[in-house]
Amino acid sequence: MPVCLTYFSFSFLLFNKKLSFQNSYHVNILMAGYDTETWPSLYHIDYNIASLHKVEKGAFGYGSYFALSLMDRHYHSGMSVEEAIDLVNKCIIEIRSRLVMAPPNFVIKIADKDGAREYICI
Repeated sequence: MPVCLTYFSFSFLLFNKKLSFQNSYHVNILMAGYDTETWPSLYHIDYNIASLHKVEKGAFGYGSYFALSLMDRHYHSGMSVEEAIDLVNKCIIEIRSRLVMAPPNFVIKIADKDGAREYICI
């Protein structure tokens, strides 16, 4: 199911881009989902170059340079939820310490076999 929803969203955004540039959506998306066939999936949809990629980890924006370098160092497949939250918290701390205009609030969403839920971050 996450694959179908991701391709639908990608084609919708791309179609709107071709149909009317003025009224189209200009967004980058990290879309996550879970099902029993493909297990957890994460997709990065990049509006600017009209691309869709399945990724293991992802970030975008100015803070992504710092977050992705931490993820490259600390991410491994099969991480527990607690390990993943700890890694995301490290990324948030790094972004807040390095970016002058860092966002004050972050929202962590967890998607797994138990459903989707929001985690209140530090």
